[in-house]
Amino acid sequence: MSHTCRSLVLHCMDFRFAKDLKKFMEDHGLLGDADEVAFAGAAKNFLDEESKVFAMRQIELANRLHHVREVHLMNHTDCGAYGGQSAFGTSEDERDAHLRDLHAAAQSITQTHPDIQVHCWLAHINELSSPPDITFEWIEDVRAAS
Repeated sequence: MSHTCRSLVLHCMDFRFAKDLKKFMEDHGLLGDADEVAFAGAAKNFLDEESKVFAMRQIELANRLHHVREVHLMNHTDCGAYGGQSAFGTSEDERDAHLRDLHAAAQSITQTHPDIQVHCWLAHINELSSPPDITFEWIEDVRAAS
């Protein structure tokens, strides 16, 4: 029996958006059709060579075992692996850092796996509401350069 799924959802391990992430996956037809990997900082792991080896290994396994065709790569605001919101001068600075890292990680993935498309997302966590209000912003889709 073949075990295949369409996607790999690679996101931060932060518990605060677990419920909203499940809803996101359901809304995008990913629930029940995606492998899921969570580690602190998500895209940030592709910037450090040692962490990148582990992150790429997860993608290689998902591709080899389940024939994934796409990766949904998701960072979030107020991420502890980035030092939280206080590590940035402004929310725009924080967003820019996440976008830069998401793009670099997506490029790294598509260079190694040109058959995989990467969808980049940024989850915005609004701690002022209880429970925190989470919104998901689509950033870009990255394919291997032809």
